[in-house]
Amino acid sequence: MEFKSENSIFYAIALILIILGFYAMLGFAGVRTILGIIIIMFLPFYLIFNNFNLSQNEMIIFSFFASITLFPSFVYWLGFVVPFRISIFIVFAALLVVAHLVKKFWKKNELLS
Repeated sequence: MEFKSENSIFYAIALILIILGFYAMLGFAGVRTILGIIIIMFLPFYLIFNNFNLSQNEMIIFSFFASITLFPSFVYWLGFVVPFRISIFIVFAALLVVAHLVKKFWKKNELLS
């Protein structure tokens, strides 16, 4: 059985090492890029998967692959309608709204069960 605090410490150390590696290779622009990828792409899917009965590792893996495949696809197709930079923020906001709605719906279903 794994303890969540040990996993959290491991993930925090891994994230710090990744950020330092990007800083060493690409400077401050690399740090901004990796933080942007984590916050803009990864976070909404993590919040969506957080509502289901998944382990921490499963949430991270599913969020990673969903963010790699779905987020750029949504931004690309919305980019035909609005400018690309605006479509990034629209998709980000829409995914946060979806995460909130899933959380709200999931709690309502659990209360009814």
